Amino acid sequence: MFKDKSMSSAIETYAYSQYNVLGISRKAADIIRADNSGPFPQPNPLSNVFPHNRVEALTHGVSFRGLTGPGLRPLTRRYTKGVPVNFKDFTTEWSEFGDLAQFFRERVGEPILRAILGPTMFRLNPTFLEDLFEYDKVLSCYAYCLPRFLMPKAYRVRERLADHFKLWYQYAREHADPSLVDPDGDGDPIWGSEMMRNRQQLLHADEHDDDTLARLDTGLVWASIGNVVPTTMLSVYHIFQDRRLLRRVRHDLQEYLSTQPQTIHELDPQQLARDMPLLSSIYAETLRLYIRIYSMYSSPYEAVNVGKWKLPKGALALVMSHPNHMDASFWNTRDGKHPVQTFWADRFMVDPFDPSSGPVNPTCKEIPPRPKEASRDQKPYFSMEGCQGAWLPYGGGHAMCPGRFFAKAIIVFTTALLVHEYDFEYQATLELTNTRYGFGIADLKKPVPFRIRKRWDLPL
Repeated sequence: MFKDKSMSSAIETYAYSQYNVLGISRKAADIIRADNSGPFPQPNPLSNVFPHNRVEALTHGVSFRGLTGPGLRPLTRRYTKGVPVNFKDFTTEWSEFGDLAQFFRERVGEPILRAILGPTMFRLNPTFLEDLFEYDKVLSCYAYCLPRFLMPKAYRVRERLADHFKLWYQYAREHADPSLVDPDGDGDPIWGSEMMRNRQQLLHADEHDDDTLARLDTGLVWASIGNVVPTTMLSVYHIFQDRRLLRRVRHDLQEYLSTQPQTIHELDPQQLARDMPLLSSIYAETLRLYIRIYSMYSSPYEAVNVGKWKLPKGALALVMSHPNHMDASFWNTRDGKHPVQTFWADRFMVDPFDPSSGPVNPTCKEIPPRPKEASRDQKPYFSMEGCQGAWLPYGGGHAMCPGRFFAKAIIVFTTALLVHEYDFEYQATLELTNTRYGFGIADLKKPVPFRIRKRWDLPL
């Protein structure tokens, strides 16, 4: 299904969510709903949508360029420069905190948003970060389509966020100057990034005004932190909960850093992920275990074959990650030693000398033949061979999340940074709710108190 070019995100569902979850006007939602031109640069030849109303293609193109194309490297670098600053005040003395999730929202979520939006948004709107986290807490409530009088707090925080963006737009249009743009052509102290500058083009679409764009941008920034931050938190949590795993990760990091000319703060996260297979396996396993997200797809002009079934023209296909991620017949559990409901850091590691290793159950008929020279040095390596269609934390096909590379950079780099330079101790067990099923990672049932300190035995 994902390989068929006629399949794209279900625009009807997209319009529905923008209207009910983000609060755009009904007229703006109708323009989105009528866009049957597809997400690609060239519109579907059967479409009659005017070029300026190709909202899906414009949104996809701007996001692809900013999060996957030339904008990815400068965006990632701004984040990797920003996040260590939020931890620099810790010493070798323990500092105690009452809420692990809130700590990660503030210390990790803030530099993500600054990398995208720049400093001006935060200066103009001091409560922006707080309001966004409040919106994150009530996000699933909007799916019930309840009126304002039944959840006034949720409506108010959504309005505040829209007001924050509209104030920022007004200021940016008056003060932005090409001479202020960073030498990389992306970073901008006013607009934040080229992606945010380019998203202003959405205003050319019919019925799309500042209020509409403000709500669409609210969705963008929530998507930038809503699942990435808790995934990072959970990756760190599992490493520090397992002392043997902690020693392994620290050993691998120290061994790797000893071969590099730069410090951990200066590493390229993409290269770090390639060179540190255990970190990549932890990243993939955390997403497999915790992400519960649904994606909807449709083919507006022709029927599509979906395995032994046929999806009719215009019909909706719902793909849910959770059943695939919890399929005990597909995933390798080492004969039940590592059930799919538990975290196993090595699930995505392949040992060249162990034919029973790797992410896929060795008895599964769908497992592909293992490459003969998959690891030239014969060391265990990270692999997702055979997981296509089973590992779906970002959706699939042409509608796959364009921010997946930035997300991986954030999770891998931040996990490496915190494991290498800090100690964490948790004072309660982490428990999750089911209130955000379909939106990604669940909320914590209750705050998890913990303490953190700078490592006293940090290698020089």
